[in-house]
Amino acid sequence: MTAVMLPETATVVRELERAAEAFAQRALEQEACRDRARPGTAVQHRHAHSATLWRLAESSLRVRIGELEAASAL
Repeated sequence: MTAVMLPETATVVRELERAAEAFAQRALEQEACRDRARPGTAVQHRHAHSATLWRLAESSLRVRIGELEAASAL
C-alpha cells in the first residue's frame, strides 16, 4: 500500500510547493506595494496586512509539506 501512496504523495507535495511559491510571490508583491505607499496610510496598512496573510498561508503550506514528507519517509 505504501508504494501506491508514494507517487500520490509526491504529486500532492509538488502541488503544495507550487502553491507555497505562488503565495510567497504574492506576499512579495504586497510588500512592494506597502513599501511604495505613504507611511501611516490606510493603503499602506492594507498592503501590510495582505502581505502578512500571504506569508501565513505560505508558512502553513510549508509546514504541511514537511509533515507529508516526514510521513512518507516512514
